[in-house]
Amino acid sequence: MLLPRLLTATVLAAIVSAPAPLGPIAASESPPNVVLVTLDTTRADALGCYGNPAARTAALDRVAAEGIRYARALTAAPLTLPAHCSLLTGLDPPQHGVRDNGAAVLPSDLPTLATVLAARGYATAAVIGSRVLDRRFGLARGFELYDDRMAAEQIGEYGYPERDAAAVTAAAIDWLARRSVQQPASVYFLWVHYYDPHAPYAPPAAWRGPNDPSNYAGEIAYMDQQLGRLLDALPHSPTVLAVVGDHGEALGDHGERAHGLTLYRASLEVPLILRGPGIARGRVVEEAVAATRLAASLLRLLGMDDAAGRFGAALPGLEAGAPSAELPIYSETWMPATTYGWAPLQALTDRRWRMIAAPRPELYDYVSDPAESNNLWAERSEIAAELQRALRDLATRPARAAPAPELDPELTASLRSLGYLQGAGHASVSDAARALDPKDGLALLAELEAAKKALAAGHTKAALQALQRLVQRSPNNAVFLSQLARAQTAAGQTRQALASAREALALNPQLDFLRLGLADAYRASGELEAARREYEGALEINPRLADAWLRLGEMAFEEGDPEKERGLLSRAVESGTDSAAILSRLAQIEIASGELAAAGGHLQRAVALAPSWAAAWLLWGDLAERQDRPALALERYLKAVAASPADTPSLLRASRLLLGFERHAEAAELLRRVIATAAEPVARDRARQLLEELRQRNLR
Repeated sequence: MLLPRLLTATVLAAIVSAPAPLGPIAASESPPNVVLVTLDTTRADALGCYGNPAARTAALDRVAAEGIRYARALTAAPLTLPAHCSLLTGLDPPQHGVRDNGAAVLPSDLPTLATVLAARGYATAAVIGSRVLDRRFGLARGFELYDDRMAAEQIGEYGYPERDAAAVTAAAIDWLARRSVQQPASVYFLWVHYYDPHAPYAPPAAWRGPNDPSNYAGEIAYMDQQLGRLLDALPHSPTVLAVVGDHGEALGDHGERAHGLTLYRASLEVPLILRGPGIARGRVVEEAVAATRLAASLLRLLGMDDAAGRFGAALPGLEAGAPSAELPIYSETWMPATTYGWAPLQALTDRRWRMIAAPRPELYDYVSDPAESNNLWAERSEIAAELQRALRDLATRPARAAPAPELDPELTASLRSLGYLQGAGHASVSDAARALDPKDGLALLAELEAAKKALAAGHTKAALQALQRLVQRSPNNAVFLSQLARAQTAAGQTRQALASAREALALNPQLDFLRLGLADAYRASGELEAARREYEGALEINPRLADAWLRLGEMAFEEGDPEKERGLLSRAVESGTDSAAILSRLAQIEIASGELAAAGGHLQRAVALAPSWAAAWLLWGDLAERQDRPALALERYLKAVAASPADTPSLLRASRLLLGFERHAEAAELLRRVIATAAEPVARDRARQLLEELRQRNLR
């Protein structure tokens, strides 16, 4: 747990404090550039400027000292896609309609910060750290460049491809350099999205610690270092810089490991910092504010008051006499309903109180109880009633449903015929009292993790029994059902797996990975045409879904049609699917056809895309041997070994060439590693044979 921030009543009473009143940076005659940096999964108290003495966040702390910091900024939703839709439109989720990740497309008629600035002559670019913000969800509108390309194999905890802060920063700096040459006179809007703090917490070695909290802090420290690189690369021209978190991270608070299932401080409070022309230096706004007010604030700072009106009110503290925050602040999470079939949650936060509307409702005095450990719903019923009335008033605002990714009409009809597609996984607020409270559902997730580990370890029967119990207790749960389908497939229960996969997809038919799971179940049951249809259907939802392309290619190969496989994988590349596995397989096909130059091109791109993809280095080494370039082959085999230290083929091939180059000690070390780690007896025997030959040679 990170440090709680203890606030006194005196501090809270002051809307704005200025501990270092250095005065505003002088306003510029010409319009400034705008740089928006969004920090995914970053809770406010993880930063030094928010009171964490152990934080290594020098760049962010410097920005805060040079600008205005909002001490208690609240996200509209603890989920990446809805939160970013709110940041860029100024609307709460009910008004823009995107309530969960992967579930909807931002309506095309809604203006965003990017569309407004592009219309005013700004060059626009976005560099994205995770495909949870894939262009297919509608946020690319208004951007000349929307760089969401990343290796399909670099997958985060929830299945979305991602890239680290160094790659994001490099892409952003590259765009800045190209823009300065191609559009030197233009002002620009650059959005940079860093995803590193998201689970799994796996920072580079220099930032690694012994446990999840320390590794989470390491991810933030690494991200901060890369942000410093970006800031150093910004042109020396007037620039408004905005840094904001999309949501926080629970890290075990209230029993939640990550985010998205509760609405407590750890998930809702995010960093929000502004710096630039016309912005006071060293100012701190202590009052609770909605992060959704950022877009209107940026437009007003640019003098675009006419456009800002459509985005709501600006943040307090930016100018003298500015109004205080609009309270209470609305937050929600629909993920418990859409993903798990539990109750959705809504929260209202005012200057002192946070109310959470749930089957078992909650009320916290977060000023005197920053850990939100004492539910005062019964004791302070008058406050609870007042906030309930405010929530009902907010519910009268016009709301809309965002469109979902298009679905195959044939699949839709099929699911309806089975009695599905009745909205089982999408509880409404009126259903909340009857649905499982997410507080109670959290305990089930620990059982789910245990079952997944059992399945991965080969304990299929135990995993199957645990998942069956979970589905009985939480029947409208797409996650539990999809995992049950995997366990049933592993147990050879193909018909049951197919039924579970169809039911999971019916609960969330817009999610590509659930349709992929249904296709896998069909394939396991031998219904290949149905499997092919579902793989193609998954690609209709997400044309860059590498696993669907690869599985279609595998099916073509199994049918003895390598040209069809080549065509499918080539189409995948043409569709913008960045996958080291696809490029490596294409290279194998080209090598088999004698097209070595084409194979080399594919492999060069594969290792550039995913330098840690050992299979590409191994295949590229093999290609060098075919071209009679043993030194180059050895270099590539050693790259494969570095990427995957226990990869038996890479170890054996590198050992063989090392022996040929008389590098005996290095060869012996790799051969001993094969003996210690290889699962195949034949590989261990071959390593022992080579070691014995080496020993005999040295004896002679």
